[in-house]
Amino acid sequence: MNFTCDRIVLNDALSILQNVVGSNTTLPILSNIFIESSDKKELKLTSTNLEVGVQFNIDTDVNETGTCTLPGKKFFEITREIVGDKVEVEISSDYIGVIKSGNAVYRLMGMSAEEFPRLPRLDKVHSIKLTENMFKEVLKKTAYAISTDEARYVLNGVYLIISKGELIVVATDGRRLSKVKKSTDIDPNLEVGVIVPAKTVHELIRILNGEKEIEILFSETHVGFKREQMLMISRLIEGKFPNYSQVIPKKSKEKVEIDREEFISLIKRVSLIATGKSNLVKFRFNDGSLTLTASNPEVGEAKDDISIDYKGEDFSIAFNPEYVIDALKTLDDEKITFGFSEPTLPGVISCGEDFVYVIMPMKLR
Repeated sequence: MNFTCDRIVLNDALSILQNVVGSNTTLPILSNIFIESSDKKELKLTSTNLEVGVQFNIDTDVNETGTCTLPGKKFFEITREIVGDKVEVEISSDYIGVIKSGNAVYRLMGMSAEEFPRLPRLDKVHSIKLTENMFKEVLKKTAYAISTDEARYVLNGVYLIISKGELIVVATDGRRLSKVKKSTDIDPNLEVGVIVPAKTVHELIRILNGEKEIEILFSETHVGFKREQMLMISRLIEGKFPNYSQVIPKKSKEKVEIDREEFISLIKRVSLIATGKSNLVKFRFNDGSLTLTASNPEVGEAKDDISIDYKGEDFSIAFNPEYVIDALKTLDDEKITFGFSEPTLPGVISCGEDFVYVIMPMKLR
């Protein structure tokens, strides 16, 4: 095999592909990227970790067709560091890849493509189209709440729902829940609900950008994401996602509007003391102010406040400060609404009708 292509185009593709390559030592082939040229104008590049796979079709000049696999991360590092505009790759019959650009020459030990897993086909597909920025936004506003507890595997991803022309994305780890809802031009008769794994979600957040369209393709066991020259196919998490609507309080006894940036800054200042087992901050709402306090017997104490428009009774509740900041930093709104009812009941952060974040309180000491 022998081909020549634009270095930037190749490196951009490899930057995404190498991030997906597997680290399974029992299957070394998963550390490689599958390279296939079947005509004189296009090169197909594929990587997979058996849970998610990515395929790129890029324009190139193919002098000799064929298939091979090369180490993904090293291939990417080489194309990132070399300085030439064009890259020539020649792969011998014993799977040694020679990479040339300008005066630089590299040799990479490859492997046969025969044992490389092929990406699954998407059968019985339903599809929708969204702008990349919009889809990235809803994922960012929920991904931080994905559970990492493998025993609760149905929570190890985001619940992506298409219903009545709306896109709804939900994630929870049992201590907090984030939900985003967006009205779209999606077929109002389409009803879909799938759990997309965390690895896929975080990779999408990393690569999506701009107002171009991404097509989402749903099958019974997999989901695909198609944009320009890229196709990502991911396994779905099997199982039933919990009834998230039961977790969201129907109403809050009190609601307070707070400046988002000022709120973040206040939490960060006070939580400097709240670390380790003492990662708790007390929120006290009183007449015209919100006071935060933290205490750590090994470090010390902190207290600070901001002015808010609150006229209710004195009320105290405690939260893990990181959980509150996780939600606030993904928002763009100038103001957020903070709702609460009892010290033992969840707090609710909301922005308009599109975003709601439910957070369980910690026991006051």
